[in-house]
Amino acid sequence: MRTGKLSTHSILAFLLGANLGITVTVQLIALRIFDYYSAFLVVGLVCFLGFKREVFRGAGQAVLGLGFVFLAMEITTRAATDIIKNPDFITLLGVLVHYRIALVLFAAVLTFALQSSTAIIGLAFAFAATAHGHELILPVILGANFGIGLTSLFAGISSWEGRRLAAANLLFKGGTVVLILALFSPIAAWIAASPGTDVQQGANFHTAFNIFATLLGIAFAKPVGKLIERTVKPARSVEVATSPATHLDPSALPTPVFALANATRETLRLADAVKAMFEGAWRALATRDRALAAAVQKQDDRVDELNAGIKTYLSQIPAESLIPADQQLHFGLLNFSSQLESVADVVDKSLCGAVVEHANENVTLSPADQADLEELYRKVLHRFDTAISVLATRDRALAQQFLEDGEKLKEWAIEVQKRHYERLAANNSQGVVASTRFLDTFNILRRISGQLSTIGHTFTLP
Repeated sequence: MRTGKLSTHSILAFLLGANLGITVTVQLIALRIFDYYSAFLVVGLVCFLGFKREVFRGAGQAVLGLGFVFLAMEITTRAATDIIKNPDFITLLGVLVHYRIALVLFAAVLTFALQSSTAIIGLAFAFAATAHGHELILPVILGANFGIGLTSLFAGISSWEGRRLAAANLLFKGGTVVLILALFSPIAAWIAASPGTDVQQGANFHTAFNIFATLLGIAFAKPVGKLIERTVKPARSVEVATSPATHLDPSALPTPVFALANATRETLRLADAVKAMFEGAWRALATRDRALAAAVQKQDDRVDELNAGIKTYLSQIPAESLIPADQQLHFGLLNFSSQLESVADVVDKSLCGAVVEHANENVTLSPADQADLEELYRKVLHRFDTAISVLATRDRALAQQFLEDGEKLKEWAIEVQKRHYERLAANNSQGVVASTRFLDTFNILRRISGQLSTIGHTFTLP
């Protein structure tokens, strides 16, 4: 496993665990916590508007979001109560429960369309007063879980890593659905015999489904991860998002907190694009692939577009409406996006330029120099990931650690260069051209690391 990277099967297990965490919302709905939606809305609004500290405002946003979810469930439940009084609708439900697989597929499609398994399961709970409680609820839960797997696949289709994880996630969820359908009658009887109302039993079934899928994923994550890695392969050229879609919604500009959230997401997108350029340039350098280097260079224009869009968007946020924490984030986004563009320029002109210029030259680095370059590349790639995490979390302790790691990297780099000069002096047969090539590449990587440090400086400020 490379420094700063998780293996595919480890991330898959993490993703399946996250699916298990989502079941908490369904449990809250089964307990009718949504009856207190007004309390969530009031508390969330007070925290969001009444406090200046980021932690309280963030908590307020989360509680406010739950309040709106519960409000939607309250409205849905009231509407469902009126619908189930219609005898024709009861007849329709009676027909649907006799076509279990079709009901599962219908729920999956509806979940994919609404992008929410919780909403579909909540709707099924609202119809639980009918005579077809378990026969209706259980297939809908199966379909909703399969549908959210389809949603993950669609969301991750833009990158090959995303396709790998989403395909594996869908494989485990689909396998669990097929297994439960094959044993539906005894499982349904076991659920019916468990304590609680139909709704509570349905919520427990939903939780049990995801626990089983998670355990299945943990048990088979390694072989399935390797299978997915062999079947879903990256494209030869560097993958950078080229979709014209953007997170920079102009309608959010009057509300700084939402506008800054949009700009943060777009800056994270920019960081991913620049990181992909960096990885592609390194592959081109290692293989002396001029075509790949040229393909990476073409992505620099897209990076320039993203950076220009972020700057323009941030400049339109009313400065007088920014609280101190928002001002810090505003500055950090402007500064970091500019540095990311500079990193892309270094990758374009220096790394890729060297590949294009020297691809046909027969210059071989010593094994020690090559090992040091590869180690520095891994360290810089890890700093890319950490810089992205600092921006995403705005964690001051993480930002401080990021800067301290940068200082340690500087000290390590100085020692590496000293060892290089010692080897050069002791071995007169080593060419000056090879030494120059090593030092040029080494300093390019150090320069990129230094430019990334700006995000750490931003969020260590008081």
